[in-house]
Amino acid sequence: MSFRDISRILGISRQTAHSRLEAFSRKGWFKGFMASPHYEYFGIYAVAIWGQSNSTSYDSVLERLGRSKSTYQVEVLGGNMLYVIACFTEVSDLDSYVQFVRTAAEMPRPTVGIMCEHDGVMPECLTWGKPKAKFEELHPLDFKILTLLTDNPRKPVSEIAAEIGISAKTIRRHLDKMIADNSISFEKPWDMTSGEDVFTLVFVRLRDDANKVRAARRLLSLDQVHFTYLRAFGNIPGLLVGLINSARMREIRKILRKIAEDEDVLSVTPNLIYEERVYYP
Repeated sequence: MSFRDISRILGISRQTAHSRLEAFSRKGWFKGFMASPHYEYFGIYAVAIWGQSNSTSYDSVLERLGRSKSTYQVEVLGGNMLYVIACFTEVSDLDSYVQFVRTAAEMPRPTVGIMCEHDGVMPECLTWGKPKAKFEELHPLDFKILTLLTDNPRKPVSEIAAEIGISAKTIRRHLDKMIADNSISFEKPWDMTSGEDVFTLVFVRLRDDANKVRAARRLLSLDQVHFTYLRAFGNIPGLLVGLINSARMREIRKILRKIAEDEDVLSVTPNLIYEERVYYP
C-alpha cells in the first residue's frame, strides 16, 4: 500500500504516515516487512497451547521451542506461564507437537485450543478476509516475484521486472492477481514489548448459552483503540482470548471491569506479557 493510500484512509498527511512508520522501525517495534504465500494457501491451521512452565530460564525455553518448524510465536506471561502459537498442515502432527511443548517448555499440564479463524469473532482485517474453498495454483513466475518481495515488500515493480527480465506490466498483472486471490500475505514482524505500552493477554469465560460472536463484538466495542482483538477456539466453546494494550494501567483496569460486567461473562483473567518471540517458520 502506498503512503498516499495510507494517508487517505487514515485522514493524515503522507509525511505523517511515513514518519510514524519510520519511528516504529527505529524504536524496534517493527522489525521489518515481509511477503510470503498466504498460510491458507498451504492449508495451514493454527493452535494455541498454554500453561505454567517449571523452567527457571525462559530464554532457554524460547530457544528450545524454536527448534520446531511448527512454532510460530511464544508469549512469556506472569507466573511462569507461556502462551505458544503453532502452525500445522497435518492434523496428525498436533499430538506429537503437544508432547514436544511439554518437554521443551517443561509444561506438564498444557491446555490446547484449536483456533477459529472465520467464525465471525476475529475482525476480517486480522484473518485476511473470507476463507477460500480453493486457491488457484501459483505460477512459477509468482514464486520468483515472492522471492524478491520476501525481505522487501515495498520493492518497486520496475526493479522486480529488471531482475527477472520480464516487463513491468506482466509483473504487475501477476502481483495484482495474487493480491486479489488472497494467495499472498504481507506481514510486519513486530516486537510488542519494545514499545512503551503494557500488553495484557485476557482469558474470558462465557456462559454456556452465550452467543460468542455477539458477545465478542460487544466486548471489543468497549474500547476499539486499546482492546485489540478476541479469538475463539473450536474445541473450547466458552473461551475467548484477547489482547489489551495501553501505556496506562488505569485504562487496562477500566476495560477489565467493563468486560467483567458484561451479562455473558462468567470470569475474566488477565496476565501481563513480559516477553514475546516470533519465529515466522
